Amino acid sequence: MDANVATDLVPLKVDPGAVGFEYEVLRVRPKGDSKQVVIRGADGPLELSLHRFALVGAGDRIRVRQGLQQRVTVISTDEGGHEMPVSPSFEQELRISFAGEETAVRVIEPTTQADHVSHRELEAFHYRGLDLTEAGSAQKKGTGGRRVILLLQVQVDRRWESAGYIELQMPLLMAKPRHVAFDRPFRHPSGVQWDGWRKGGQENVNRLVRIARTVVHPEFRGAKLSAVLVRAAMKFSRERWHIGGHRPLFLEISAEMLRHIDFVAGCGFHYLGETQGNRGRIAKDLASIRQGAKGDSGIMGVQRKYFAAFEQYRSETDETFESLQARMAELLSMPDPFAAMTKEEWLALRPVIRSPIPYYVIGLDGVADDYVRGAAVPRATKTAMPRPTLPDALTFRSIELWSNYTIPQTAANRLVMEGFGISAERVVQRLIGPVSFTAPVGTVTFVAGASGCGKSLFLANLDAKWTSATVDVRGEVCPSDYRAGWLQPFPVHATLFEYLADQHGAARAFDALARVGLSEALLFLKPFEMLSRGQRYRAMLADLLLRDHEVWLVDEFCSDLDPLSARIVASRLRETVREEGRTAFVAAANNKHFIHALRPNQVLLLRTGRDAVIGSWKDYANGLLE
Repeated sequence: MDANVATDLVPLKVDPGAVGFEYEVLRVRPKGDSKQVVIRGADGPLELSLHRFALVGAGDRIRVRQGLQQRVTVISTDEGGHEMPVSPSFEQELRISFAGEETAVRVIEPTTQADHVSHRELEAFHYRGLDLTEAGSAQKKGTGGRRVILLLQVQVDRRWESAGYIELQMPLLMAKPRHVAFDRPFRHPSGVQWDGWRKGGQENVNRLVRIARTVVHPEFRGAKLSAVLVRAAMKFSRERWHIGGHRPLFLEISAEMLRHIDFVAGCGFHYLGETQGNRGRIAKDLASIRQGAKGDSGIMGVQRKYFAAFEQYRSETDETFESLQARMAELLSMPDPFAAMTKEEWLALRPVIRSPIPYYVIGLDGVADDYVRGAAVPRATKTAMPRPTLPDALTFRSIELWSNYTIPQTAANRLVMEGFGISAERVVQRLIGPVSFTAPVGTVTFVAGASGCGKSLFLANLDAKWTSATVDVRGEVCPSDYRAGWLQPFPVHATLFEYLADQHGAARAFDALARVGLSEALLFLKPFEMLSRGQRYRAMLADLLLRDHEVWLVDEFCSDLDPLSARIVASRLRETVREEGRTAFVAAANNKHFIHALRPNQVLLLRTGRDAVIGSWKDYANGLLE
C-alpha cells in the first residue's frame, strides 16, 4: 500500500460537463460482483466502483468523464496515447442466423448479479480444472491473473438467455509454434518491433492475449455460437484489452478440442503448428525437482504441480521414485503412451503428461495479421466421406400405394363389419397417390400430413429393402438402385462416443455429434440406455449422418425434442444434406416449431382420402397447400 495514502476513502465525484480528469490507480480489490478501484486524488485517495472484470490495475492511468453516464478509460502508454474504454462495460449486439431463423444475440461483460450467476452456471460445462466428487459436487479451481469474461446471450421468446461465455487471459509464456513463427523481424507502426523472438521479441509477450476458455451451454450447441464468441473476443481485444496500458497486437488460442472441432479458422485464425507439451522433459524435470531445482513460475512452476501428483501416486503404490520414473519414461517413448497405460496409471499419470495441442494466432490489425499469415503452416484435413454416386435427382412417376388384405372372419371383426355396413371380405383401397415429383440430390423433401395419413408408409416405400404382404405399390422411382438409411437404435450398454468412434472414427464422430447439438463431455461417456429420448434421437441422427447411404429416411422428425433443439437439429440437417450431396425425406405430423428452420426444398402433403399435394415450404407453412 502507498504510505502516503490515507485509509479513509472518499467516493469519486466528477463535475457534470467536465472534459475528464486523469488519475493514477493505486490499488484494486474485488468486492462481490464489482471491483473497487482506489485512485490518487488531489486531497487524498478516492474510490471508484467498476464492474468485476474491469481491466484496471495498480499503476494504470485512467481518465474519468461525467455525462449522462460515467465514462472511464485507461490511457495507453503506447505512442499516440489512445484510450481503452473500461466503463460503460463492453456490449455487442448483432443479429445472426440461429437455428434457421434470424435472431438477436449480444455479447456482454457480466455486470449484474444475474450475469455472474449465469457465468458460474456455465462454468460447470468446462471440465478442465473442475473437481467432480463422488457426492456430485463440482467446484471450479481458482484462476489467477488478469482475465475477462464475455457472456453470450440469445434472445428467446423476448427474453435474454445466457448461452455461453469466452474467457480471455494473459498469454502463454511458452509456446513453441509461436517461438518458431515469431522468430522473424517484425516492425509495427506503434513502435513495437523485434529482429527475432529469441533476440528481444519475447519481451513483447504481453502484446498477445489468449482465449483460455470457450463454453456453450449444451442446449445451444450445434448452432455455431462459438464463432460468435470468438469474433466478440477479437473486437474486445482490439478495443479494450491491455496490460499496463500496452495494447495487444495478437490473439492466440491453444486447445485440444481444436483437434476435433475447429471453430477458429473460419474467424481468420492461422494455424502455426502444435505446442510441444511436456513429454520430452517431464521425466527429467521430475528428477531435477526431487534434487532441489528452484523455480516456482513458468514451466517449472507447472512441473512442480505435476511432481506433487506424481509423488501422490508413488505413495499410493509404494513404488520407488526411480522405478516409477523409469515406467513413465518407458510409456513416453511409445507412440501412444495413454493406450499403453493400465487404468490406474492412466487416472494417476494422465494429468501429469501434457500432449501437443493445436495452436492458432490471429493478428489484431492488418500489419500484425500479415506477419502471422506469413508463418502459417498447412494443417492435415479430415478424410472426407466419398460423395454418393446418385444421378442428379430421383424421379417419382405416378407412385400409388394400395391396401390389399383379407379381413379375418373373427367374431370381433364381424361385429365391426356389421356395425359399419362392410360386406367385402377383401379390402383394396388407394392409400396414397398418385404422386409424381422430382427430388434433386442435396435437397430435403418434407412429408407432411395428419397422423394416420400414410407418412410412415410412404417413407417405407422409398426403401428398396421394404416388402409388404398387405400393400401394393404402383408407379416407379428412377433410379431404383440407391441405398436408403434409417435411424437405428444403439446397443443399450454402448457408450455414446465410443460406439460412434468405433464405427466411423473419432474425428467424424465429434463432427456429427456437434451437428446434432450433442457436444457435452459427460454425455459422451454415458451408455445409450441412460440418455433421454431426445438425446437418443439425436445420437441416432448423428449415426445416420455418418453412414454412407445416398438417401436418408427420417420418420417422426424431432418428435422427442423441445422446440429450440428441434430448430437447431433441423437447420443443421438441411445444411448437411446440401454439403454432402444426400437426398433426404423427412416426415412429421407436428412441425410448426421447426419448419422454418428446416426450410425443406419441397413439401409433399398427404391427405387422407384426397390427392396428395406438392408445394413449397412457405406455402405449406402459410396453409396454402390445404
